[in-house]
Amino acid sequence: MFFQRSWTKKDQAQLLIDIGRCLSDGYPLITALSLPENRKRPKVQEDMERMRQSMIAGSPLHEVLHALHFPGEIASSIYFAETGGNLSAALIESGTMILRREQYKETMRRFMRYPLFLIWVLCTIMFVIGRFLLPSFIQLYRSLSLELPLITKALLYLSEHVAEAAVIAVVIGFALALCVIYYRKLPLLPRLRFTSRLPIIGRYIRLYHTHLFAFHLGSLLSSGLNIKQSIHILTEKGTSPFLKSEAERMEQNLLNGLPLDSFVLGPVYYLPELAEAIHQGQRHSLLGKVLCQFSMQLMKRMEQQSKWLISMCQPLMLILVGGFVLMLFLSILLPIFHMINAL
Repeated sequence: MFFQRSWTKKDQAQLLIDIGRCLSDGYPLITALSLPENRKRPKVQEDMERMRQSMIAGSPLHEVLHALHFPGEIASSIYFAETGGNLSAALIESGTMILRREQYKETMRRFMRYPLFLIWVLCTIMFVIGRFLLPSFIQLYRSLSLELPLITKALLYLSEHVAEAAVIAVVIGFALALCVIYYRKLPLLPRLRFTSRLPIIGRYIRLYHTHLFAFHLGSLLSSGLNIKQSIHILTEKGTSPFLKSEAERMEQNLLNGLPLDSFVLGPVYYLPELAEAIHQGQRHSLLGKVLCQFSMQLMKRMEQQSKWLISMCQPLMLILVGGFVLMLFLSILLPIFHMINAL
């Protein structure tokens, strides 16, 4: 089964939400795929018809979505929902998650647009000043036997070594690319242990994977399955590599007689609050509900921290760009002041 990758993220999100609403209204899944079809673009309509035919032939929904290049975690969520029986809510929540993610990306694009434009203008000004204006001032300074200011020397040095700086940037980029390739070849769990210890990104790694584990396990438990059944489903085909690896490790721990909350205490890619949530859920026999609520709280925390990061980074970037602009003006004005004082 082959689909061209022509869907936008908004198309994917809207399809999931539409199907989920149709299912919640009582329509069968095949019928739900047909109802929103007329409102889509021609290529999307064509793919939706293929989806319907594939499902009539017996393909499960999560495999069809995977063939349409939906995000892997979304296909995994649908797989769990198909197993647990709460498909409509999972579809709506997954579509909402994609829309929220696209809103974050759009916010970041708007956030980066103005600083990047300022950086481009700054580089252009540096090139013009370094190549055309500074040499005239330097020649005048030497004719007057005056010492160049330090900031002017620094700017002149940068303008004279643009090629060397470009080579260094290429070498650094190549080294970073090699590091990324090596990092991706590492096993999953060592990668997570490494990134979870990084200063800023580690916080988001822990939040995301704690949310992912709590959400999927809580959803399966809330559908009526017990702990062993839920963990076994997480080890089956269709789940993400992270959940599959963790479920296999958890299954082995349970066979060894270890409690469930002890499983999440050791790994650095889980938040410590997860063990407390599991303990409280088991204590009150509401583990599935507690984990689902905990995962929603983590989602809100990720949103709040993303907004905080944006609010901190934007002024910082503007200050840095403004500092470079000030340096450019000083590199021109300071020589003038020195000449005035020398007269």
